[in-house]
Amino acid sequence: MKNCKLICCEKCQIFWTCETKWYRGERGEEDICCPVCNFYRECLDKFKRLKKESVKAKKK
Repeated sequence: MKNCKLICCEKCQIFWTCETKWYRGERGEEDICCPVCNFYRECLDKFKRLKKESVKAKKK
């Protein structure tokens, strides 16, 4: 899970007030989604599904 890089999205209701996001932004760090996000698990599951599908497509 730590090597997955999910970009923060505006779908999360705390997107504009997320302290983690602002902290990283002030330091010029990547805008990576984290477990604080309301949709983190949902997005992570979607990311994993898409990754599996792309691996299967490459094998064909």
